[in-house]
Amino acid sequence: MKKTNDGEKYYTLQKYLKEKDYFIYGANCNAPPLRFVDSDGVYKGVVVDYMSQLALELGVEIRTEPYPWEEALEHLKNGETDFCDMFANEERAKDYVFTDPIYNLRTGLAVQADSQFTVDDINTMCIATEKGDYANYYMQKNYPDATLVYVNNVGEGMNLLSDGSVDAVVGDEPILSYYITELGETSQFRMINTALYEEPVVLAMPKGSEDLLPIINRAIQEVNRQGQLEKIQQKWFGISTPLIQAEPEKRYIRVVLIAGAILLATISFVSLNNVSLKRMVRIRTRELENSRNELQLIFDSIPEYIAILDEKQNIINANKGILQYAELDIDQCVGKPVYALFDKMQKEEIQKALHEVLKQDGRQYKFKSGKDVYEMQTHHMKIPDIGVLLTLRNITLDEVNRKQLLQSSKMLAVGQLAAGMAHQIRNPLSVIRMHTYMLRENASLDENGKRSLAYIDESAQKANGIIDNVMNFWHISGNQLEKIHLYTIFQSILQLHENALKKKKIQTEIRCHEDLYFICNPEALKHILVNLVSNAIDAMDFDGNLVLSGEKQDAEIIICCRDDGCGIPEDCRENLFNPFFTTKDPGKGTGLGLFIVYSEVEKLSGEIKVHSKVGYGTKFTICLPNRED
Repeated sequence: MKKTNDGEKYYTLQKYLKEKDYFIYGANCNAPPLRFVDSDGVYKGVVVDYMSQLALELGVEIRTEPYPWEEALEHLKNGETDFCDMFANEERAKDYVFTDPIYNLRTGLAVQADSQFTVDDINTMCIATEKGDYANYYMQKNYPDATLVYVNNVGEGMNLLSDGSVDAVVGDEPILSYYITELGETSQFRMINTALYEEPVVLAMPKGSEDLLPIINRAIQEVNRQGQLEKIQQKWFGISTPLIQAEPEKRYIRVVLIAGAILLATISFVSLNNVSLKRMVRIRTRELENSRNELQLIFDSIPEYIAILDEKQNIINANKGILQYAELDIDQCVGKPVYALFDKMQKEEIQKALHEVLKQDGRQYKFKSGKDVYEMQTHHMKIPDIGVLLTLRNITLDEVNRKQLLQSSKMLAVGQLAAGMAHQIRNPLSVIRMHTYMLRENASLDENGKRSLAYIDESAQKANGIIDNVMNFWHISGNQLEKIHLYTIFQSILQLHENALKKKKIQTEIRCHEDLYFICNPEALKHILVNLVSNAIDAMDFDGNLVLSGEKQDAEIIICCRDDGCGIPEDCRENLFNPFFTTKDPGKGTGLGLFIVYSEVEKLSGEIKVHSKVGYGTKFTICLPNRED
């Protein structure tokens, strides 16, 4: 079996569960005791119980749906259900993929008790068989002369056998045994001594589920290793031997002996009451087990990491989330100190966190481990043998959002300040331009004076353009899409960084057609380019080169920001867009700039790539969809 780690398992399960939160097991509705709908309307049986154990091992809910056998096969083929247990053959392999075996099953023939039929007579017999059953394939291949009568289920076939319409009924031995023994008809029917065949039963899944096979096989092996199948058999059959019926003659003798003992014994009210009491105990035990399984499923589905500790801080139970994080099984954790769950984290931080939260009930403690931020909390339980409920939550995104909100508030305040300053600066600029106009009307003004006035007008106009650019940048448009002129956006971004560019004598170049327009969120694009240009300036020394380029390629707009700065080391590139990651000196960077760039590009349904070489520079390439409408 292909081995997978818990991360691959989680990814593969999520891939198949992206449109729903559970798997569906759909199978025969009338094949007791393997699977059947009881008189109370509940779908139950050996295999139904087995699927509950498989669901616990997978950590995913498996719902059960009863169908007539042919419908169950059709639903599975169409992908409307996910699992069905069956015998595998070449014909079924065209429509399904198969797991490892889950149990073995023998198939036989039931006949009238007074008949003399044997296996050698099958080709001359009229035999009832269930529609869509593997037995049909087997009979047609090995006994082509036998007359087959197709019925909806084995019980219907037994009715035909009872009134003499057929000579025999073919079916799985547990099902035939159920109808012969549980219905009290042992004197009317018998099973032919020799089984037709004995085959392993597998779980079939629709074609296209091949990636899921290793995960299901791993869960089947674990359930079988724990001996769950034997426990289920013991519940339904009162035995713990493999799921193969005893030979018919031995079983018949045992039934006769039991019947004789019952006939010889005195049936009293007390014995009847004991039988009823045992039945009630079995029903109640099954209900309690189902309730426990449901609670465990709910416990495992909680997104927070949860562990239940005793008074000595040893682990009693843990949910799937924390087990997957620790890469451990529950059997490897129970009874061990809580620190066993956090070997991947920094030990000192965990010890400090546990020490702090265990001192006071309900106290929260935040700490950082690697690139992630966690919040730990405890609740002291007033339950015997249970000391503490420990919860651990990854709050990295919450912290990022909080810092982004704080940064946005600061930027908004700066924008409001810029708007006020723009208003105050424009007033004296208007006065200057008005007086230059008046001075030009003076006929005595010589050429030098006129040239000076032109310089004053040009400077005032330039100052006014800078104010317009700043105001356009701080204009708030939310998530609204607009038709933007990319060349103008490039110019405004470079103008905002004009002082820093001049200070380092950085040469800038815009490579973009002046008629390139496209639909985009202008504010998001400005945030992206401001962060990229700012990082590029920080990465370059004096006399560097910065190039902004844009072009249209088919259905995409390609935007590039290239510098010839120091470059990015290879070991830093994989963490480049992670929150709080920065290579700048302490106090000079928050580690959120490129994370914001990545987030904004994602919001625009785009993609960002980085190419860098240490000592030669860095190039960021952004691919955005070219929206026509």
